[in-house]
Amino acid sequence: MAGRRKASNAAALVAVLIVAVAAAASAIKLCGVDESAVDVCKPYCKVGSTKAAPDPLCCDKVKTARWSCLCNYRSVLPSDIDAARVMDLASKCKCDYPPASCDAN
Repeated sequence: MAGRRKASNAAALVAVLIVAVAAAASAIKLCGVDESAVDVCKPYCKVGSTKAAPDPLCCDKVKTARWSCLCNYRSVLPSDIDAARVMDLASKCKCDYPPASCDAN
């Protein structure tokens, strides 16, 4: 009986840790952009996208971006994401401090 209770307590602890890690992970920001921006901006940023402009929610999510920081990650984007369209978000969304060029970084 005590062995079952220990296993049950251990399983509960693992579940709590998983929830805590998931909650913390969703709050992680990279260069001032949180993970939720990925899903809302992806339709505009996908390779082959013909969307003329990103969704307004996407622009809301990237307003706080530090674009010169994001330039450092252009080379590690997934192959289905167009790096040029990602960086175009700065001007399309009229962000406050877009870099003049990623080449300057």
